[in-house]
Amino acid sequence: MLPRAKRRRKAAIRPITDRYRKPRPRTEGMARILLVDDDPDVVAGNVIALEASGYTVTTASTTSEAQAAIGREMPNVVVLEAMLDGAFGGFDLARSLAREYPELPLIMLSRVDEHLTARERASQDRDDGWMPVQRFMEKPVAPEVLVYEVDHLAKVAH
Repeated sequence: MLPRAKRRRKAAIRPITDRYRKPRPRTEGMARILLVDDDPDVVAGNVIALEASGYTVTTASTTSEAQAAIGREMPNVVVLEAMLDGAFGGFDLARSLAREYPELPLIMLSRVDEHLTARERASQDRDDGWMPVQRFMEKPVAPEVLVYEVDHLAKVAH
Protein backbone atom coordinates (compact mmCIF):
# COMPACT_ATOMS: atom_id res chain seq x y z
CA MET A 1 0.00 0.00 0.00
CA LEU A 2 1.22 3.50 -0.85
CA PRO A 3 1.87 6.04 1.90
CA ARG A 4 -1.03 8.43 2.44
CA ALA A 5 0.69 11.41 0.70
CA LYS A 6 1.35 9.38 -2.46
CA ARG A 7 -2.23 8.08 -2.51
CA ARG A 8 -3.57 11.62 -2.32
CA ARG A 9 -1.23 12.80 -5.07
CA LYS A 10 -2.16 9.85 -7.28
CA ALA A 11 -5.87 10.59 -6.79
CA ALA A 12 -5.31 14.27 -7.57
CA ILE A 13 -3.84 13.54 -11.02
CA ARG A 14 -6.89 11.69 -12.33
CA PRO A 15 -7.96 13.04 -15.70
CA ILE A 16 -10.41 15.91 -15.43
CA THR A 17 -13.03 13.96 -17.40
CA ASP A 18 -13.10 11.25 -14.71
CA ARG A 19 -13.88 13.84 -12.06
CA TYR A 20 -16.83 15.19 -14.04
CA ARG A 21 -18.23 11.84 -15.15
CA LYS A 22 -18.86 10.54 -11.65
CA PRO A 23 -22.59 10.38 -11.06
CA ARG A 24 -23.91 12.73 -8.44
CA PRO A 25 -25.74 10.84 -5.71
CA ARG A 26 -29.52 11.02 -5.90
CA THR A 27 -32.08 10.47 -3.24
CA GLU A 28 -34.95 8.02 -3.72
CA GLY A 29 -33.42 6.29 -6.73
CA MET A 30 -32.43 7.73 -10.05
CA ALA A 31 -34.86 9.71 -12.15
CA ARG A 32 -35.74 8.30 -15.56
CA ILE A 33 -35.40 10.57 -18.57
CA LEU A 34 -36.92 9.90 -21.98
CA LEU A 35 -34.87 11.63 -24.69
CA VAL A 36 -36.71 11.90 -28.03
CA ASP A 37 -34.61 13.19 -30.93
CA ASP A 38 -33.74 11.94 -34.41
CA ASP A 39 -30.26 13.50 -34.49
CA PRO A 40 -27.82 10.80 -33.32
CA ASP A 41 -25.10 13.34 -32.44
CA VAL A 42 -27.43 15.34 -30.22
CA VAL A 43 -28.72 12.13 -28.62
CA ALA A 44 -25.20 10.84 -27.92
CA GLY A 45 -24.05 14.08 -26.29
CA ASN A 46 -27.18 14.45 -24.18
CA VAL A 47 -27.14 10.81 -23.06
CA ILE A 48 -23.53 11.17 -21.90
CA ALA A 49 -24.31 14.35 -19.95
CA LEU A 50 -27.50 13.00 -18.35
CA GLU A 51 -26.06 9.60 -17.43
CA ALA A 52 -22.93 11.27 -16.01
CA SER A 53 -25.30 13.22 -13.76
CA GLY A 54 -26.89 10.05 -12.44
CA TYR A 55 -29.98 9.76 -14.63
CA THR A 56 -31.28 6.64 -16.32
CA VAL A 57 -31.87 7.58 -19.97
CA THR A 58 -34.09 5.91 -22.54
CA THR A 59 -33.98 7.18 -26.12
CA ALA A 60 -36.45 7.26 -28.99
CA SER A 61 -36.07 8.74 -32.47
CA THR A 62 -39.75 8.88 -33.50
CA THR A 63 -43.02 9.76 -31.83
CA SER A 64 -44.22 6.16 -32.01
CA GLU A 65 -41.02 4.93 -30.32
CA ALA A 66 -41.52 7.57 -27.63
CA GLN A 67 -45.10 6.50 -26.96
CA ALA A 68 -44.00 2.85 -26.79
CA ALA A 69 -41.22 3.74 -24.33
CA ILE A 70 -43.68 5.59 -22.10
CA GLY A 71 -46.00 2.59 -22.27
CA ARG A 72 -43.18 0.38 -20.95
CA GLU A 73 -41.98 2.71 -18.20
CA MET A 74 -43.12 6.19 -17.21
CA PRO A 75 -40.23 8.67 -17.24
CA ASN A 76 -39.82 11.47 -14.70
CA VAL A 77 -38.98 14.00 -17.44
CA VAL A 78 -39.27 13.94 -21.25
CA VAL A 79 -36.78 15.88 -23.36
CA LEU A 80 -38.01 16.06 -26.95
CA GLU A 81 -37.26 17.62 -30.31
CA ALA A 82 -40.02 19.60 -32.01
CA MET A 83 -39.15 18.47 -35.53
CA LEU A 84 -39.84 14.71 -35.52
CA ASP A 85 -41.20 12.30 -38.11
CA GLY A 86 -40.30 14.66 -40.94
CA ALA A 87 -42.57 17.46 -39.72
CA PHE A 88 -43.79 19.02 -36.48
CA GLY A 89 -44.41 15.62 -34.82
CA GLY A 90 -42.71 16.72 -31.60
CA PHE A 91 -45.39 19.38 -31.04
CA ASP A 92 -48.12 16.79 -31.52
CA LEU A 93 -46.34 14.44 -29.13
CA ALA A 94 -46.00 17.23 -26.54
CA ARG A 95 -49.71 18.07 -26.79
CA SER A 96 -50.65 14.40 -26.47
CA LEU A 97 -48.39 13.84 -23.46
CA ALA A 98 -49.57 17.04 -21.77
CA ARG A 99 -53.18 15.88 -22.17
CA GLU A 100 -52.59 12.29 -21.03
CA TYR A 101 -50.01 13.01 -18.30
CA PRO A 102 -50.45 16.61 -17.12
CA GLU A 103 -47.90 16.17 -14.29
CA LEU A 104 -45.14 14.90 -16.62
CA PRO A 105 -42.52 17.64 -17.17
CA LEU A 106 -41.61 18.27 -20.81
CA ILE A 107 -38.53 20.03 -22.18
CA MET A 108 -38.53 20.84 -25.88
CA LEU A 109 -35.26 21.34 -27.76
CA SER A 110 -35.47 22.67 -31.27
CA ARG A 111 -34.35 24.77 -34.16
CA VAL A 112 -37.99 25.12 -35.16
CA ASP A 113 -37.73 28.87 -35.75
CA GLU A 114 -35.47 28.05 -38.70
CA HIS A 115 -38.45 26.29 -40.32
CA LEU A 116 -41.21 28.80 -39.56
CA THR A 117 -41.91 31.93 -41.54
CA ALA A 118 -42.01 35.29 -39.78
CA ARG A 119 -45.80 35.25 -40.14
CA GLU A 120 -46.07 31.77 -38.54
CA ARG A 121 -43.83 32.83 -35.64
CA ALA A 122 -45.91 35.97 -35.07
CA SER A 123 -49.18 34.02 -35.04
CA GLN A 124 -48.11 31.40 -32.49
CA ASP A 125 -50.22 31.41 -29.35
CA ARG A 126 -47.50 30.25 -26.96
CA ASP A 127 -49.48 31.08 -23.84
CA ASP A 128 -52.61 29.08 -24.55
CA GLY A 129 -51.47 25.51 -25.05
CA TRP A 130 -49.75 25.89 -28.41
CA MET A 131 -46.58 24.58 -26.81
CA PRO A 132 -47.49 22.71 -23.60
CA VAL A 133 -43.94 22.31 -22.28
CA GLN A 134 -42.25 23.51 -19.11
CA ARG A 135 -39.09 24.56 -20.95
CA PHE A 136 -38.43 25.44 -24.59
CA MET A 137 -34.76 25.65 -25.49
CA GLU A 138 -33.21 26.61 -28.83
CA LYS A 139 -30.58 24.18 -30.12
CA PRO A 140 -27.74 23.84 -29.62
CA VAL A 141 -28.12 23.48 -25.87
CA ALA A 142 -24.98 23.11 -23.77
CA PRO A 143 -25.06 19.77 -21.90
CA GLU A 144 -24.63 21.45 -18.51
CA VAL A 145 -27.62 23.70 -19.22
CA LEU A 146 -29.77 20.70 -20.18
CA VAL A 147 -28.69 18.85 -17.01
CA TYR A 148 -29.52 21.94 -14.91
CA GLU A 149 -33.03 22.14 -16.37
CA VAL A 150 -33.61 18.39 -16.00
CA ASP A 151 -32.36 18.56 -12.39
CA HIS A 152 -34.90 21.26 -11.61
CA LEU A 153 -37.86 19.54 -13.27
CA ALA A 154 -36.96 16.07 -11.96
CA LYS A 155 -37.00 17.41 -8.40
CA VAL A 156 -40.43 18.91 -8.98
CA ALA A 157 -41.69 15.65 -10.50
CA HIS A 158 -40.41 13.39 -7.72
